[in-house]
Amino acid sequence: MLTTEFTKAQPEYVSVSLDDYAVITLTGPQTDQFLQGQLSCDMKELTSQAWLYAAHCDNKGKALSTLFVARWGDKVVLINHKDAIAASLAQLQKFGVFSQTEIVDATAQWQLYGVFGTQAQAKLTELLQQPLNESTPQAVTATATDLVLQVGTAPAQFILISAPNRLPTSASPEVWQALEIERGRPTLVSGTLEEYVPQMLNVQALDGISFTKGCYIGQETIARMKYLGRQKRALFRLRGQGQPVQAGTTIEQQLGDNWRRAGTVINAVSRAENQLDLLAVLPSDIDADTKLRVKDDDASLLEIYPLPYTLDET
Repeated sequence: MLTTEFTKAQPEYVSVSLDDYAVITLTGPQTDQFLQGQLSCDMKELTSQAWLYAAHCDNKGKALSTLFVARWGDKVVLINHKDAIAASLAQLQKFGVFSQTEIVDATAQWQLYGVFGTQAQAKLTELLQQPLNESTPQAVTATATDLVLQVGTAPAQFILISAPNRLPTSASPEVWQALEIERGRPTLVSGTLEEYVPQMLNVQALDGISFTKGCYIGQETIARMKYLGRQKRALFRLRGQGQPVQAGTTIEQQLGDNWRRAGTVINAVSRAENQLDLLAVLPSDIDADTKLRVKDDDASLLEIYPLPYTLDET
C-alpha cells in the first residue's frame, strides 16, 4: 500500500490505530489564558467548531512538540506523538500550578485512530450516527463519547478519539505517517525534541504560529527569526533510495567529490524495499537539485520533493 502516494491516488478507506499518539486535557476557568502563554497559536481563535495547529516551545524557542489543539466540551485537548506529549506535559505541569487549570495525561482513557480515504467521512458518520461538521477544512465534530478532527483533504483525513476497540483498523501506523509526510506535517519524537525553532519545521506554513497574539514561551526567538530574517533551516521532503532510517539520522549533501552534513531526519517511512520518503531539516537555501544521501548508507540517493504548501512569506 505504501507504494502509492495517497494525495495522488486517493484510497477508498484506511483506518489505523494511532498507538504512538497521546492526549493531554486541560480544564478550568484559566485554561485558555494559560495556553495563550504556552502555545504558538492564538487561543482566541479556537472554537468548538475548528481545531488549531500549534508548536509548544521551551524558553529558548525550541519546539517540545507540534500539536493539534481542539475543544471538547469544557476541555481543551492537545494531541500528538507520545514523546512530544510527554515533553509538553512536563512543561505544562511546571507552569500550570500558577493557573486555575487542571492538566491531565488522558491517553489511557481513550484510543486514538487515524482514518482517511474517499469513504472515510461516510464511515465516521455511520460510527457517530450523525453527520460530520463540514463548516471548515479544520472542522471538529464532538459528541459525549467521540471527538473527530478533520486534518486533511484529498484524501479526507481524520483523527478520532473514542473508546478502545470502537473502530476496526485496516492498516499499520506507518501508513498514517506516510500521509503525514506527504502533507509536510512534522511529528516530533525522541531525538528531535528541543532541537528546532518552529519555523525550521514549517509550522508557520501550516498556520501554527500567530505573530500578533503577544507573549508566550519562546516567542522572542520565533519573532526574531521572522522579522530579522535569521531562518537558516527549513523542513523539506526527500524521496529516493535508501535503507530504513530513524528520526535523528544525519542527511549529507554532495559538495564536489566530498559529502558533508546537511541536516537531520524528522520522520521517515519505507514505501517499498530500499525506497525512502522522509521529512528532514536542511539549509533553507539548499539548491533543489542538490544530491543527498543518508549518512553511513553510501548507496542511498535522495532528491528534494515538492511540498504541498509554500514557504515564501513575502
